[in-house]
Amino acid sequence: MSNEKQKMHEKNSGSLRLLMSYVFADKTLFIKTLILVVIATGFDVLGPMLSKVFIDDFIVPDHYPFWPIIGIISLFILSTLLGTYLKYQQTLRFLDMALNAVLDIRKRVFKHVLTLPMSYFDYARTGQLVSRITNDTESIKDIYVQFLSNVLANMILLAGILTAMAILDLQLMLVALLLIPTVVALIYLYQRFSVKVVTESRRLRSDINATINESISGMAVIQATNQQQAKLSQFDQINGHYYDTRLRTITISSLLLRPAINLLSILVLGGVVWFFGLKVVQGVAEIGVLYAYLNYLGRFSEPLIEITQRFSLYQQAIVAGNRVYELLQEPSAQTEKGKYSHIDSGRLTIKNLNFAYQSNHPVLQDINVEVNSGQFFAVVGHTGSGKSTLLSLLLNFYQPQSGSICIDDHTLDDFSHDTLRQGVGFIPQDPFILATTIFDNIDMGRNLSEEAVHRAARQAHLHDVIIDMSDGYQTQLGEGGLRLSTGQRQQLIIARALAGSPKVLLLDEATANVDSETEQVVQRALNDLQGKVTLIVVAHRLSTIHHADQILVLDQGHLVEQGNHHHLMTIPKGRYRAMYELQQQEQKVAQAAM
Repeated sequence: MSNEKQKMHEKNSGSLRLLMSYVFADKTLFIKTLILVVIATGFDVLGPMLSKVFIDDFIVPDHYPFWPIIGIISLFILSTLLGTYLKYQQTLRFLDMALNAVLDIRKRVFKHVLTLPMSYFDYARTGQLVSRITNDTESIKDIYVQFLSNVLANMILLAGILTAMAILDLQLMLVALLLIPTVVALIYLYQRFSVKVVTESRRLRSDINATINESISGMAVIQATNQQQAKLSQFDQINGHYYDTRLRTITISSLLLRPAINLLSILVLGGVVWFFGLKVVQGVAEIGVLYAYLNYLGRFSEPLIEITQRFSLYQQAIVAGNRVYELLQEPSAQTEKGKYSHIDSGRLTIKNLNFAYQSNHPVLQDINVEVNSGQFFAVVGHTGSGKSTLLSLLLNFYQPQSGSICIDDHTLDDFSHDTLRQGVGFIPQDPFILATTIFDNIDMGRNLSEEAVHRAARQAHLHDVIIDMSDGYQTQLGEGGLRLSTGQRQQLIIARALAGSPKVLLLDEATANVDSETEQVVQRALNDLQGKVTLIVVAHRLSTIHHADQILVLDQGHLVEQGNHHHLMTIPKGRYRAMYELQQQEQKVAQAAM
């Protein structure tokens, strides 16, 4: 077996174990459902037997006793009604099993996605992840409702019909039995030909979702750069490939499933009629037996058709299950409980730090920094120098190849996940705002007191703005926080970070996208925090960090200069000095042009 086939086999086995685990999660419900299926099948099979008795015992001899006929008709009606009701009940139970499975799988998948390391999201596409959590988990429902329930019910029905046929005439039953191995061969062929096509179809559907999500998220850029036609062409290409794979799937299904079974059923029907004709010649045939046999034969082919038709849904559900199982196998980020559950002072130590996203492209090399508790350190450098990467390492999003990062002389892995997230606050460059109230956006599910939320808003100089709003802290912000200005959204993120009372606060170019007035507000908030919280600020505008205790200058991953503003400005041909003077010159040009 090749490696590719081995991997596919392991994936199929894993996803099947995942799906089947929910079948036996509630064994009592499953057993009760099976009993309902058996009883419903018994009532279903009873109908033709009663018809056979009615024809051979009453119609053929032209003998119609009142009470026996009433009894036969009543039993026929009762069996039909009870069979229908029990089928309805079994469908409800399988549906309950399916919805519970989808509910739990979707919860497990989303919970797992929330624990994946940041390195996974460097390459994952949002639309594909959404497709796995929504579309693929929804398709899994089909394996319970459309496949398992139908296959179980129809297999039991087949067993019941074959038993009834054997009671009526064993030789005729053997003729009908020829259908089963042929159907098994058709199902095998269908799986062989369809698995790759169905897998490709699911992948292309994810690509469609990813392309739509990407296009809608970046609509402003697409329209501003006149890329509508290019995006439409990209979408048409993916959509066209999806159409081709779906058409191939339908073609395979149409060829190997229902039409083939219908042809086989007609051949078997011809065989039964021919066989029965021989019995008529021999004078041993009964009309009621022929009627019941033809009735059973019609019912016999339908379960076979149902089973083969459901294998199309089974194949899609298994492929969807593979995609979900594959996602669940992605290793989670390190979240085990560390030895320490409290950050005391927030003193940072970085020793001999080396990091690379790809082994042959180092991003940070031999970084050594000591930050005492309450100090304000700034990190500057040109694009690609490793500033944001350094913050990601301080947040423990990635693991360095060598060296260490310590808080209070303990490595980051020594702290529990919750302790690290509570003790280290982060303010990103692009604010992430929930479509809920201002209070909830600051609280972020931490169950903070009203006093703590208000205090954080005051520290971010946002409290007065919030109070002036119609609903105050209960003001609904809408998607992306559209009711706030760009600067106010940034202040909200600062308030969110401060609400948790962190010992270390990391800011990634927090003033890069705000105006000068908001920059001053953010600067005032940072000045208020100086000495109370250990501040590490990545800055593009050097005017916001010239009061920092220390400024780290990075260049292509190396720490080339370190010191306060005054010291760095005294270095002849220094990199920081050149950057600062260039920005000052740009500012003077901008002011002269106004």
